[in-house]
Amino acid sequence: MKKTLLLFYFLGLTFFIHAQGFAFGVKGGSTLAFQKWNGFERSVLPRYNASIFMETLPAQKRFSIFGELGYHVKGSRIKVRSFNPTTSQSVRRNLDTEFRNVSLVLGGKSAYPISANNIKAYYLFGLRGDYNVSYDFAGSNPLFVDDDVNKFTYGFTFGGGLEFPLSRLVGMIVELQISPDARPQVYYPFKIYDPGVGYDPITLGETKVFNTALEITVGFRFLRVVEYVEE
Repeated sequence: MKKTLLLFYFLGLTFFIHAQGFAFGVKGGSTLAFQKWNGFERSVLPRYNASIFMETLPAQKRFSIFGELGYHVKGSRIKVRSFNPTTSQSVRRNLDTEFRNVSLVLGGKSAYPISANNIKAYYLFGLRGDYNVSYDFAGSNPLFVDDDVNKFTYGFTFGGGLEFPLSRLVGMIVELQISPDARPQVYYPFKIYDPGVGYDPITLGETKVFNTALEITVGFRFLRVVEYVEE
């Protein structure tokens, strides 16, 4: 898989070098983060994302190559209820598990006009690699250690959106992306955790935690057109 990603990145850079101009921009928005713990879904974690991107401008065809570098917060939420004996009331609170990742996506994009004023719809698909910058387990869970967290994960990104031209070289985008992981963010095999003196050891089975992010973003897209003049 790593060799495939490296080959894909190399091909993407080659396309950018030989493109007849390119587009670039920034975008950001809301993230709905999902996690599966051994196949079981936890509650959705609402968070945020921000990215910069670049894409080729093919002279005739609709298909282009794009690259995207972004910051994405992924994870899940546990909703718990506890009883306060002082007030005789139950208290609800959320325990959030966060993974703050930097992502690199390289892929293909196809756009086509849907109106007379050059509004375009597009769809995209890419291969993605994530690097974990930091994390925070819900309730500072002591059952997990640093070695259980995979610093590098990978997966896929697909989605689509709309491009709205504001001028000849500036536009606005509204986009929806779904990014499932193919490698678990957390993995540990069968192990026995010793909580300390006075407590019985806890047996933990194999655990795999996979991320999926649903992101809605808005941004600005700028064009840099290369024009050749014959002398």
